[in-house]
Amino acid sequence: MWSAWQSRYQRLSRWQRGLLEAVMMLALFSAVLAWNGRHLLPSAQPAPSLGGTLLVSKHTISNLPDSRPPVTIDWQQQPRTLVYFFAPWCGVCRVSMPGLNSLPRDNLQVIAVALDWQSAEEVQQMVQETGFDGTVMLASHEIGQQWQIRGYPSYYVVDNQGLILHQDTGLSTPPGLWLRTHL
Repeated sequence: MWSAWQSRYQRLSRWQRGLLEAVMMLALFSAVLAWNGRHLLPSAQPAPSLGGTLLVSKHTISNLPDSRPPVTIDWQQQPRTLVYFFAPWCGVCRVSMPGLNSLPRDNLQVIAVALDWQSAEEVQQMVQETGFDGTVMLASHEIGQQWQIRGYPSYYVVDNQGLILHQDTGLSTPPGLWLRTHL
């Protein structure tokens, strides 16, 4: 059976083999993405509420996050909200977080939510080191459980009705995030 498939493959022209290989790679990539995101909340489901302590908003860093009142995110502020869950010790988060700055904010609210943190200072340091210029919240372990976060970074795109549109875990490029937030 293998030799019959190999014989057919060799009879294909160079561009046909390239196309077949590209389709196979795309299928493999899609399967890996589906496997990685299997534990996340499904699309078209209402998003859980998102509340925590505001650490950074519009370039203002709070040195005493515990003294600030808790906030809850309002999904209706923008047509879409990107909720980006990260941990300060996560190397992939450090690589991908600066890419959030390149997303157009005209119709998009970007909220970075810190989970699995030891101190507000370590989160603040990571935010400063990555140059992220959006809103950052310190959230509890319970928020992570409600959103079914089991790996970092994880993100959800939520519409202004509070419904989940997209979700994923792992490294995502700025173009990939742009596509997910605009389609």
